[in-house]
Amino acid sequence: MERNTANQQPTDTATDRSTDRSTDRPSDQLAGQGKLVFQITTASGAIPLEGAEITLRPTRSASDGNGGEVIAVLYSDRDGKSEVLTLPAPLRSLSLEPAKDGAPIPYALYNADVRMEGFYSQSYIRIPVFDGITSIQRASLIPLPENGSEGGSRPDGEIFYEGESPNL
Repeated sequence: MERNTANQQPTDTATDRSTDRSTDRPSDQLAGQGKLVFQITTASGAIPLEGAEITLRPTRSASDGNGGEVIAVLYSDRDGKSEVLTLPAPLRSLSLEPAKDGAPIPYALYNADVRMEGFYSQSYIRIPVFDGITSIQRASLIPLPENGSEGGSRPDGEIFYEGESPNL
């Protein structure tokens, strides 16, 4: 059950994915391409989920929880995997030397919301995507209680921050 309601290649308005280390300003150096695929499961990763909806947005700043415009809406297949999405990322060469103050980070950042009927929704903030690398984002959804309401957030209110700025 694989569907994509957005273009495979993001439009020009969706290219500011990288941020500057010191100021969190968008970087214009997104000449590379990275890939991102989602693996959606339940039961702590034991059971793949078919039909989970994944909404992907760019991360605009370090405090940006929702991101910008929707880049793609993907659905997991019977193995729990989404299609592989090719996304703009800063060139790999930016990660070959230690960063100087004010240098752009060597990866692009994205946010994703994962939803499926009968399960709590989950949000993933600052998912890193590197030039030339296929990143796998795992999401293990928690079932709603039998008398629970549809589409609610996780009972513990947890949001997953994937892309904490590493010391590269």
